[in-house]
Amino acid sequence: MKPNSIVIGAVILAAVALSMHSQSAPPEAAPAPSRIAVVAMREAMLATGDGRKAVAAMQARFEPRRIELEKRQADVKALEESVHTGASTMSADAQKRLTDEIAAKKKALDRDAQDLDDDAQQEDAKLMQDISDKMGTVIDQYARQKGYTVVVDAAQPILWAADSANVTIDLIKLYDRQHP
Repeated sequence: MKPNSIVIGAVILAAVALSMHSQSAPPEAAPAPSRIAVVAMREAMLATGDGRKAVAAMQARFEPRRIELEKRQADVKALEESVHTGASTMSADAQKRLTDEIAAKKKALDRDAQDLDDDAQQEDAKLMQDISDKMGTVIDQYARQKGYTVVVDAAQPILWAADSANVTIDLIKLYDRQHP
C-alpha cells in the first residue's frame, strides 16, 4: 500500500503543478521605451515661412488703425491736460463742455480699441488655424519618422523636459521644406 500512496501522491502533485503552470500568464515583453517630444507650437507656427507672411499681413492690415488710435489717445491726453491747466481761468460751463468732450472721445476710443483687438484676435485665430492644420500633418510625419510616442505643446504645463526633447526647430525646418 505504501508504494501506491507514493504514486498517487506523485500524480496529484504533478496534476497540481500542471494546473498551476497552465494558469500563470506568459511573461510579458518589456514595454518599448517611450519617446516624448516637446514643441513650442505657437512659436513654431509663427517662425515658419507661412507664419512670417501671416504676421506681416496682419501688421500691414492693423497697423494703420493702431497708429490712428494712438493719435486719438494723445489728443484726449492733451485735452485732459488743458482742463487741468486751465481750470482756474476757464468758466464752469467751458470746463463742463471740455470734460464732456473728453468723456465722449474716451468712450469712442475705448470702443474702437476693443473693435481693433477683437478683429486682430479673429484674424490671428483664422491664420493660426490654417497653419495649425498643415503643422499637424508635419508633426505626425516627424513623430512617426523619429519614433516619438507623444508630442506635447510647450505652452502646456510641463514639469521638466530635457533640451533634447524640444523639436521645435526641426519642425519649423520640415514645415518650410514641405510648404515653401
